[in-house]
Amino acid sequence: MSLVAVAEKDFHDAVRSRGMAILVALFSLLVAIFAFVIRPSGQGEQFATELLLRFFVGPFLVTTLVPLVGVVVGYNAVSGERESGSLKLLLSLPHSRADVVFGKVVGRGAALSLAVGAGFLLPAIVLAGLSWTDQIAAFNAGSYLGYTVFAAVLGVVFVAIAVGCSAAASTQRRALIGGVSIYVLFVLLWGAITGQVLGAASPIVDPLPFSTAQIRTFLQVANPTAGVEVLTNAFLGGQLFTGDTVNQQISAASMLVFWALAPPLVGLWKFDTDDL
Repeated sequence: MSLVAVAEKDFHDAVRSRGMAILVALFSLLVAIFAFVIRPSGQGEQFATELLLRFFVGPFLVTTLVPLVGVVVGYNAVSGERESGSLKLLLSLPHSRADVVFGKVVGRGAALSLAVGAGFLLPAIVLAGLSWTDQIAAFNAGSYLGYTVFAAVLGVVFVAIAVGCSAAASTQRRALIGGVSIYVLFVLLWGAITGQVLGAASPIVDPLPFSTAQIRTFLQVANPTAGVEVLTNAFLGGQLFTGDTVNQQISAASMLVFWALAPPLVGLWKFDTDDL
């Protein structure tokens, strides 16, 4: 129950923060604008919803803004309390260090999931209104809700990464640098870096029993943002964990689980060795 207590406290603190409210309002407004501007009619039942999510909301907002919000929400989870001195008080209660780290992942991840859901609510109302007035062919609520869940999953993964950095760092500054560096790597530089690595390693890869294309696919889904894109595209196409890309989808889901668990565990290992 100690983990639950830490999670509840962090959830309520994050939900009540002014910064979270501003981010939710900004995200909701941007998606609503996209929903109003991108409103094709007569294109079939699902086209309007899928077009909005796959080609506009996804690349322009979800895979760029949601990970950044996750880093902002999680980077000071442990390091902030360490600097303020409240961490010693927290650990004086019947909480283990594992309770603190994973409780903060759960609490802040749940808060961000709620924020993502709230951010998608206004655009859903806009789309439903456009559908009701026949300005779009239809609003597919199932696709929209499922996509919202995947967006929340991406946010939780980056919260876990940021909390792991926070647990491993001795100051908020170092935790922020670590979280932002990982954000830049995954969101901005991953394709360029992996492409250069594959090009340089091709003489080594050629004799191996797997191809360069297979390695490229693995490196793609190893990035949580690309992994969520793979899963959402399959979901919107009605082929989630089926079809020709099923192995790629399983790999993407496995890597999301890995990134949700590995950084907090590494951060906890470092946190356990620190003398507070």
